[in-house]
Amino acid sequence: MLFVFKKWRVFSPWNKKPVTDCFSSMNAVFKLEGKIISRSTQSEIFAHKIEGKTYFVKRYFRLKGVGNWFGFSRLQIEARNQNWFNEMDIPAARVVAYGEERFFLKTRRGILITEGIENVTELAAIAEQNPDKFQNNNWCDSVISQLANVVAKLHQNRFCHNDLHWRNILIQESEVNGEPKVYLIDCPSGKRLFWPFLSYRKLKDLASLDKLAPNYLTRTQRLRFFLEYRQIAKLSDKDKKMIYDIFAHKTNRLKRKAKG
Repeated sequence: MLFVFKKWRVFSPWNKKPVTDCFSSMNAVFKLEGKIISRSTQSEIFAHKIEGKTYFVKRYFRLKGVGNWFGFSRLQIEARNQNWFNEMDIPAARVVAYGEERFFLKTRRGILITEGIENVTELAAIAEQNPDKFQNNNWCDSVISQLANVVAKLHQNRFCHNDLHWRNILIQESEVNGEPKVYLIDCPSGKRLFWPFLSYRKLKDLASLDKLAPNYLTRTQRLRFFLEYRQIAKLSDKDKKMIYDIFAHKTNRLKRKAKG
């Protein structure tokens, strides 16, 4: 079709058979069928197995917003962020393939394929289905410490996730000793920011994380997270104000949702 441009890339080490046979082009991936795990007005996700290995295929069949005309579509931002996580050694699913179809300057549709992570559960699902996990101090301390360090690394690089809820945090359980490992997923809204937007978005990330925390963590555990996130041993007046601002941000968001 005239003025329609496509690009498609399978990244190393997956750019060889049998992955390239199955994910040979964007059109080929759009023809794949699978049980839909998640669907929105813009995209759908399903799992696809190749020789016993799971890959998660996210197909953007409709992209909305002004950003689609200027190279800032939801698809492009998510792919960029996921690749940045990989480059920065932030625990996240690795990008296997990426492609997009453009009409003039507008992104019309696209695909992001990530490597499946074995034996993982959303932190929100653990809280709902297996809340006794939070009574295991060793397990809980490990999750708190890893998550604090991941968020600190994001914020130190002026990056804010913008949707840092428990549903977007995966916990992998070791089959050997049950040791948990934290992974981040689903980050189409994340971006690098500068003052004054950076400070506000940091508070948003931390408030989102703390939304469910009072139901499952003690005040001491929540304080431990904040101390490790800030890499300090004792709260200063500035830190106390920051905690107050996090609580205020969370309270205001809950009030706005209740009104809506």
